[in-house]
Amino acid sequence: MHDYAIFGHDRVAIGRWLGVFAILISGGISQVFIISYSWTGLEAFTKATVATGVVYFILHWIFNNWAWKLPFFKIPNLAGTWNVKGKALNEDGSTKYDWNAIIAIEQTWKHVAICLKTEQSQSFSQTATLEKQHGFGEWLLSYSYKNEPRIEQSHELNAHKGYCQIVIDKSIAVGDASYFNNNGRKTFGIMNIERINND
Repeated sequence: MHDYAIFGHDRVAIGRWLGVFAILISGGISQVFIISYSWTGLEAFTKATVATGVVYFILHWIFNNWAWKLPFFKIPNLAGTWNVKGKALNEDGSTKYDWNAIIAIEQTWKHVAICLKTEQSQSFSQTATLEKQHGFGEWLLSYSYKNEPRIEQSHELNAHKGYCQIVIDKSIAVGDASYFNNNGRKTFGIMNIERINND
């Protein structure tokens, strides 16, 4: 998995809020220890300390893996498996050939990985951005990728790099994409994707 940018989402502000909550929680736990000592008389409670850094680490881990999916944060969860129907196009826009694939997306708040697999090759994302499209509530997922042919196809296909943009609908269930390849396979085309299952 690699980092990705979410336009319009301030990760720095989230980090600051996690820091504030870490200070409040660690201070609250320390107060509970002091009150427990006054009730029980056990000195061990007064010697216990809760490091703010440890609380911050726990909060960050929870947010990075789960809390960011809450609707309040308005970040789409794209993780899961998507069915792909693709068309490689000629310069005049006619269909050169059809192809099918599966896209698997892994996603946390900070990282994402997009893997597309066909019968002949598979590609892995290297960079990615996510942006809310104004008007219809759609999302634009843009990513660059590196494609490697399967070993049995390496005599016919070349490894290459490419770029893809997917417009995903408001329901996060279907999307339309365009792509182009270079550095080894100069092709371009379109894709229709449909979510098969969530991760």
